[in-house]
Amino acid sequence: MSDLFEVNSYKKRFDANKVEVLNNGQFPYVVRMSSNNGQKGYIIEDELFLNDGNTISFGQDTATMFYQEKPYFTGDKIKILKPKYVRFNKKNAQFFILTMSKAFSSFSWGASSFNVKIIESQKIQLPTKNGKIDFDFMENFIAELEAERLAELEAYLLATGLIDTTLTHEEQKILEDFENDKFEWGGGI
Repeated sequence: MSDLFEVNSYKKRFDANKVEVLNNGQFPYVVRMSSNNGQKGYIIEDELFLNDGNTISFGQDTATMFYQEKPYFTGDKIKILKPKYVRFNKKNAQFFILTMSKAFSSFSWGASSFNVKIIESQKIQLPTKNGKIDFDFMENFIAELEAERLAELEAYLLATGLIDTTLTHEEQKILEDFENDKFEWGGGI
């Protein structure tokens, strides 16, 4: 892993009990949860403490890993895996996370808090071509998986009679708001 990523600590830890976590905002607040891309919500803090986007957030005692496209703030025990390769991106990050998850699967929860040396020393298997990482293969593999899932969804919609639907103006507006991060999520009920 140390050949692939710099393993960095957060620029500043934001305690979930001491910050106001919002349902929407500009910068995500990433913690050690295993859902929602590790994002607990959004916080407003000094942008000086943002972690870089195009990185992988790594929950130290849970080995939860998520690709973070945009800059983000973090909670406790999160490491930031900053790629050493220019070709690292959202598409191939999913392949990296899959292989990294496999490498850490034999560890138990809280295993030495996955300290920097443990993270850096892990070996993962990646496709290579002519002795170099084959980014094209990874991106094509992920694209193929996405295409298969889309085809399954389209087949389901066709079978249920939902394939040829027209959105109302209100539904289209809601979809656009969601895609532009203007969608608000309600609290727990």
